[in-house]
Amino acid sequence: MMKKNLILTKKKKLMKKNKMKYEIKETSTTKKKVEIELTAEEFINYYNQALSEISAGAELPGFRKGKAPQSIIEGKISPDGVMSEAAEIAIRENWMKFLGESKEEVISQPKVEVVKIAKDNPFVFTAEYEILPEIKLPDLKSVKVTKKEVTVEDKEVEDTLKWIQQSRAKYSEKTSEAEKEDLVEYTFSCISIENDPEKKDRIVLGKGHYIEGLEDALIGMKAGEEKEIETPDPRKKEDKVKIKVKIDSVKKIELPEINEDLIKELGSFNTVEDLKKDIREGIKKDKEAAEIQKNREEAVKKIIEKIKFDVPEVLVQRELEYMLTTIKERVTSELNMSFEDYLKQSKKTEEDVLNEIKKTAEEKVKGFLVLHQLIKDNKIEVEEKEITDKIEEMLNQYGDKEEVKKKMDENQVRMYIEDELKREKAFKLLGC
Repeated sequence: MMKKNLILTKKKKLMKKNKMKYEIKETSTTKKKVEIELTAEEFINYYNQALSEISAGAELPGFRKGKAPQSIIEGKISPDGVMSEAAEIAIRENWMKFLGESKEEVISQPKVEVVKIAKDNPFVFTAEYEILPEIKLPDLKSVKVTKKEVTVEDKEVEDTLKWIQQSRAKYSEKTSEAEKEDLVEYTFSCISIENDPEKKDRIVLGKGHYIEGLEDALIGMKAGEEKEIETPDPRKKEDKVKIKVKIDSVKKIELPEINEDLIKELGSFNTVEDLKKDIREGIKKDKEAAEIQKNREEAVKKIIEKIKFDVPEVLVQRELEYMLTTIKERVTSELNMSFEDYLKQSKKTEEDVLNEIKKTAEEKVKGFLVLHQLIKDNKIEVEEKEITDKIEEMLNQYGDKEEVKKKMDENQVRMYIEDELKREKAFKLLGC
């Protein structure tokens, strides 16, 4: 990290353009403050605009709404109110003008403070904002990543065939006891937790489950039967909790044979070997994609280890919000419980969860900043044809691409694809 006395109050040259007058100071490696000054003539225009807008909505005896003369309105309303409205308009318009002229990479809403305000006088305000830090990257030749050759085991192909069978399985209700390979649907709640709501789940016995001892307890039970079991407390393994479980249904699973009839349903395959070959190629592509992603993460991590730089807090907060939202969605979909119930069972607060994931959020933001600097340093650009070709490739994945095209926000899609293509080129510079 740079020494504090080197980064505080570093001034940029006073700049003027189209009568706009501003001065930028760096207050840290991730923050700047700009002081913007308007002439008395410029500010009186905003004052008149504010007075006009207030007049348009004013109702005075003897005049129709919005028709009273501004001179009378001005005498009836608080001067401070007009000044406040004028300042708001002036700040909003000149902040946007400043962004256009200065080309600053602003990543936060400005923290605004009025320095000087009076009618028939210059108007001065400051705006503090966060920026992307300038990062000095190491020599890319020093960033070495070990690449592994991807292979596919026969067991992986067989496991995929089993998954295909299971996805087309037939289920028949059983009144007899549940056995391994049966599908069991059940309702459960933790009676060690006061007012713990009932939750529903389903598992195939013998496949493993996140609640220790549950499968052993279910084997031998029939539909409608209840049982209480003890299992290690996920919050504190040395403790035990009691769970009440009731079987709602037991179903026998009948898997289809891998034969010519089945493979014809799956696509244009002539033999089982054709299907296996296709499965093997698909697994290999997935593994290659995962290996590329691993190499990229490793390369970025090695760059981060070689340098030091400050991380804008606003970006960390945004990443934390995104990660927390993802966690909440996973708790709901995978654990079948509300996030509030999850916190109660885990004996945690939302703040505890945020503290646990903050380091990961910071690392993700650092990775983004490294790639951003890599793109900037190497002046990586994307041609129009590259963007349109990628959009067309994306649309071709849909059946009715014209309908998809009508519904999509083209500008947002173009920006996203342009960023993705720039990142792809940046990773190629890293050899991955």
